[in-house]
Amino acid sequence: MSSKFEFFQFNTLVDMAYEELKKDITLNVLKPGQRIIVRDLCHRYGISETPIKQALNRLLMEGLIESVPRRNMTVKRIRLRELDELLEIRYMIEIFYVDKVLETLKNNPVAKEKFIANLTEHEKVAENIENINDYYKHFSLDRQFHQLYVECSGNEKALDIYKKMETHIYMYYVYGKQTTTRIKEAVQEHKAIFDALMFFDKNLVLEMIKRHFNFAKQDIHALWEKTS
Repeated sequence: MSSKFEFFQFNTLVDMAYEELKKDITLNVLKPGQRIIVRDLCHRYGISETPIKQALNRLLMEGLIESVPRRNMTVKRIRLRELDELLEIRYMIEIFYVDKVLETLKNNPVAKEKFIANLTEHEKVAENIENINDYYKHFSLDRQFHQLYVECSGNEKALDIYKKMETHIYMYYVYGKQTTTRIKEAVQEHKAIFDALMFFDKNLVLEMIKRHFNFAKQDIHALWEKTS
């Protein structure tokens, strides 16, 4: 199997294949436009065809994989406009649920502990970025922070939509390799959002989310120019 995941728990082989495929797409092991050959994936992941095909169908629905006539499935080539639109959707979800997130954190100490654990681990990772796997750890923790936020909304459908669109965004953070300075700054932006939540200051939370969104958009555009 290609790797061990530190940030995901798998309930089924389909879940495992799904996360392995997303990781390989994010790390550019499976490149945009590349044809997907199921038997090669079976060998790479040590998983049989059925769960891999089911995982591919899930990614097809999410738009990371596309069906191409006479070529079966390929990794989708995503456009900068799509990334901008996905970032805007993420931003809208986060600002829409501010009140519910604040309410959850006021009444649920476990949610607060999860945020603290995430930020503590993320700071450690940000201080020791050495290889592509470290970039993926950063990606995983970054993704986890935002998912924790949306999870606090209590809306499972919103969280499901949120999860499905994230890999499109983060693949450029990892493949383009943000600078270590920018990674550290991003962690501090997360801390600023969390601190504002702990002050239960809605306006400050909205300000910090907007600030983080603007920096994320700048990062995406810079990395797009770098890798295009």
